[in-house]
Amino acid sequence: MVEKQTPAQMVLQHVIQSLHAGEYHVALDDGFDWDEIRALEALSLQDFQWMKDQSRHFIEFEARINHVQVRLALARRDAQKTLQALQQRLLVAGAPRHLMVQLFGWIPQHDRNQRKLLKLDDRLPHGGRPTNPTLNEEEDILAAWDQRVALALPERYLQTAIASGVDVRQVCRALSLREERERDALTVAPRRQTGPTACRQNVPRRAAALGRGAAFA
Repeated sequence: MVEKQTPAQMVLQHVIQSLHAGEYHVALDDGFDWDEIRALEALSLQDFQWMKDQSRHFIEFEARINHVQVRLALARRDAQKTLQALQQRLLVAGAPRHLMVQLFGWIPQHDRNQRKLLKLDDRLPHGGRPTNPTLNEEEDILAAWDQRVALALPERYLQTAIASGVDVRQVCRALSLREERERDALTVAPRRQTGPTACRQNVPRRAAALGRGAAFA
């Protein structure tokens, strides 16, 4: 059975091992002076075992709480939990893989792991493919998107989908179709322009005669 060591014994053993490796700064950082370091370095194995038994008398511990750092750590953890909850809500709401990559910098493996964790693999394989919204749905999606310009992009995608009664794929699809129409209208310009939509991708163009090319927020 391995002998369970006290914290003081573990510190002393680490110091002795560091001295034998020539790392004297470890003992100095722990508070030993040079006379003590030379004496510890010369200990026999038997002397070392005796010193380990006595270590609780000369190695003391003091815990100091940095309250500012504690509060910062708690705040960072709260922010991280909020972000994770938003990411999971987006996945459940049908966010495609390429959107999660562009919004959060995910790698494909992380996306797969998160979908597996949420048991979305069967329902949404590979993050799913964009589905064409109906004409009425597209109008509702674009109106909801434009009304939520003040939101951060992840929340904007999610809230647009909820307000429109569609999944996030269809939000991406509607925005991509609108960009296609806007580019069609700018073909006479000397340089081709593109919009900032995070989920833009190559999609079939819908006829410009739909007449719903409202400006992209």
